[in-house]
Amino acid sequence: MKRRWLLISILFVFSVAGFGQQIKVLETVAIPSGNNDFMAPRFSPDGSKILFTKSGFHGLWLYDLSDKSITQLNDYTGAGYEPVFTSDGKQVIFKIDEYSGMKKYSSLAIQALNDKNITYIARKIRYLSNVRWVNNHTAVYRDGNEVKAYNVARNESAKSNSVTTPYVFIEDNRIVVYRDGKRKTLQPFGEKGNYIWLSLSPDNSRLLFTVTGEGTFVTDLEGNVLADLGSANAPKWSPDGKWIVYMVDEDDGHTMTASDIWAVSSDGQKRVQLTKTTDRIEMYPCWSPAMDKIAFDTFDGNIVYLKIEISN
Repeated sequence: MKRRWLLISILFVFSVAGFGQQIKVLETVAIPSGNNDFMAPRFSPDGSKILFTKSGFHGLWLYDLSDKSITQLNDYTGAGYEPVFTSDGKQVIFKIDEYSGMKKYSSLAIQALNDKNITYIARKIRYLSNVRWVNNHTAVYRDGNEVKAYNVARNESAKSNSVTTPYVFIEDNRIVVYRDGKRKTLQPFGEKGNYIWLSLSPDNSRLLFTVTGEGTFVTDLEGNVLADLGSANAPKWSPDGKWIVYMVDEDDGHTMTASDIWAVSSDGQKRVQLTKTTDRIEMYPCWSPAMDKIAFDTFDGNIVYLKIEISN
């Protein structure tokens, strides 16, 4: 049953000592929306806002932590699947999905947060990936089998082979690393399972991904395994690359029955359970830029964040 969450103060405290650091959960706060259909939160670059979507990744909403207001940005289908903030936090890049008969066509759009004005980067592409934000002004994406780049500052296309910052995609169930204009294909575990939840570490030196049926791993850019994290679904790097937050979920074969939020050191040696509830299913966590909060969604459609403290 869907229900509205109230502010929950100092629900519990878990901590772990690891490589000189300690994590404490100080407070658990639910965003009072009255909607109970929200999911997939992510923080703005300055940490002052949380972007999220509705079930089915339909539309985008923005929550301001200072005045506790919620603003709807758009109502586009597919907009909430892995949207990306520009570095200055003033715009959001997202996909728009449309259907013609049995075929899906996607557009890539960029929306200003102040006036909600939308500019299109690509229109009605048959096979369009989500965008990868690779530096202060350039975004890359896949148009079919072709990688394309867009300079947001200049509002114009750019040459993808001129992008020197590494970025990654999953292509045909393979990890593909683009670096210095070169493309390298990796399959660290062969054909064992599907590669999902792929991301680069903040310093661009390591890969984080999950192999279905095998677990979650940290490797170098050559695919050499550095850490086996075990069962760690929907993993996300901390901004300093020292921690990874994830969910441990259970299901009955049809629907999710339980899930809690955990963190693990990026070497896999230290773990901490961040939520431990019997009446709430917590999923898909993300870090704030200052690493003082972790947001997640719940199975009944609420956005919640933890106030945390990381100390030596």
